[in-house]
Order: sequence, then structure tokens, then C-alpha cells
Amino acid sequence: MPNTPFFAALTLALAVLHPAALGAQPQVSPIDDLANDFIGDTTPGLGVLVTRGGEVVHIAGYGAADIESDTPITPQSIFDLASVSKEMTALAARIQIEAGLYTEETPIADILPDLAEIESPRPLVVADLLFHISGLPDYLEWEDYGSETTNAEVLEWLVEQELDHAPGKQFEYSNTGYLVLGAVVAAAEDADDLASVLQARVWGPLGMTDTALPDPADPARRVTGYDGTGGDFDVAMDPNVAQGDGNVFSTLTDLAKYEAALAGGDLLEDTEPLFMQGRFDDGNFVQDEDDISYGYGWQLYEADGESYAAHSGSWTGTSTYYLRNLTTGVSVVLLANGEAADLWELADEIEAAVE
Repeated sequence: MPNTPFFAALTLALAVLHPAALGAQPQVSPIDDLANDFIGDTTPGLGVLVTRGGEVVHIAGYGAADIESDTPITPQSIFDLASVSKEMTALAARIQIEAGLYTEETPIADILPDLAEIESPRPLVVADLLFHISGLPDYLEWEDYGSETTNAEVLEWLVEQELDHAPGKQFEYSNTGYLVLGAVVAAAEDADDLASVLQARVWGPLGMTDTALPDPADPARRVTGYDGTGGDFDVAMDPNVAQGDGNVFSTLTDLAKYEAALAGGDLLEDTEPLFMQGRFDDGNFVQDEDDISYGYGWQLYEADGESYAAHSGSWTGTSTYYLRNLTTGVSVVLLANGEAADLWELADEIEAAVE
């Protein structure tokens, strides 16, 4: 359970750091300048969270949550995290591993028996899902896939498909792998779904009351999604019910609590395994074509002698980016309601402005 005084202090800090909530004029900072310069071209709105060692340095919204009503972005605006959701799925898996429910080498058919029917040179294991080395085909290319397609229906489809490649041999970013991992996490606790496990293991203990899957906790505060560039935006929203690879909805305020927990070890006594590189069957580190490695829902890389963990998210009407400098302890979270927004460079600029 969270440390009550700590989270009370965090709540107070969030209020103090968001002057609009007090009716005051916000103080202009280099981060404000960067954010204000960014909005308007590829996204009408942007949420920015910056922390150092888990403590909030900056939290603010910029631009419009909805263009028609001119509703502003605030730290309480609800965004679709898209693929940034994967880190929460992987975190739940790591919590279960630490609890002894299974290991990285556990065959997934031991937890999801129906998947024993998938033909594979060796059994698919949990690590294959975590590190994108499973070879599972992309369920988003299934001709019968739709917004109401459930995890269970995807699993039924998978047993009839061939693998794209043998497991453990090559990296191929896989939404399917993380959907299956979400099903593993749920089945390991005999839970109704991944959302139930995340609520019990993560969101509930941390007081993340505005975080939910696969629908927003409060639809009235969900930002409107858009597509377009040059300030010419069209509404773009495509909700679906898949769990594991995306569809977590959250706010900057809740993500400040999440980041504090990662930095403070409130959910895992040892968070280092989350940021350790996966390995292929031959023992080499998992890497993509750009030599970026993959951990528990995080891309891992080195830059200027410092270690980073990051992940982007992109779906209809949303773009997200979560950057953690593992060396300095500075983290940057960016949430945009424009799917054309490319946030990684802005995250680097904001990190530099903080340091």
C-alpha cells in the first residue's frame, strides 16, 4: 500500500505546480516555451510531466483538449496511452514473477493451455512475449479484427496461424505478443482480465483513480483525438477493447504517482530487472536494427554516456512518449491528442532544459 503522507505531499505538490488550479498566472519556464512552440502544428494539445528522482519538477497542460469547445488540457485530462501501456503490462508480469507465479522461461501454454496448439520449433515462453521475440503474427492484420474483438477471440485465432519466424531468434515488435502477455497476466491470477490485475496490483495501491483499461475512467475528461498537420485537424478516434498492448487511459496526475512508485521501489523492491536487456536463444542481447534493446516494456539505449529507458505510443488520435534517464533520474512524459505528433525530440529538449 502507498505511504499515506508521501502521497498526500505529492497531491499538494501537484496543486502547487499547477497555478491555473489556484487562479494564478502560470510561471513561464523553458519547458513552457518548448511546449507552447510545439502545439498547433501536429497536435492541438499537449500534457507535460517532468520528474527527478520521482519528485515532480513540472506538470502542466497546453493547448486544447477539444477544439470545438476550446476545453484546455490540464493535468487531469485523460489520454489514451497507446503503446506506452505495454510497460504496465510488463510491470504486472514482473510483479507476478517476483511473487513466484511463473518465470520468464515458463511456457505460455502452462498458463494458457489452448495455445499449446500453436506449432513452434520450441515452446513459446513468457520471455518471448516480453522481449518481442515470439514470432507471433500481427492480429491487427486479421481480416476479421474489429473494435470489439476481445483477447479471447485473438487467442482463438492465433492457434490456427503459423508463426512469422521461430521464437527466440529475431526481434520483431509485436502487439500480439503483449496482448498474449496481458492474457497470461490475467490467467495467472484467475482474474477476469488484465485490467483487474492492474487495478489490484498497481493502480489501486498507488491511488491512480483516473487510470483504466480499456475505457477511460471518466469519459467527460477524455481528450478528443485528432489527426492532421499544419494546424488543420480532423477528429480521429478509434476505441477498441484489446488489453495488453494498448488502451490504458490515464492522466499526468496519475502518471506522477506511477513514476514516483518506479523511482521509489513502491511496487517492486528491485526495479532493475525492468530495465535489463532481453536475450535471444543464442545468448546475445535482443536488439532492433538501430541497436536499441528491449526490456520489460521499455526500449533501452545509451546516449552521451547515460542510460535511457523509453517508449512511444501511437494510435488513432493520440501520440505519447515516456522517457526515463536511468543515470540522472530525470523522467519526461508527453501526452498529445494529435496522432501525427512526433514527441521523442521534444522529450530530449525538455530533458536538456531540466538538467
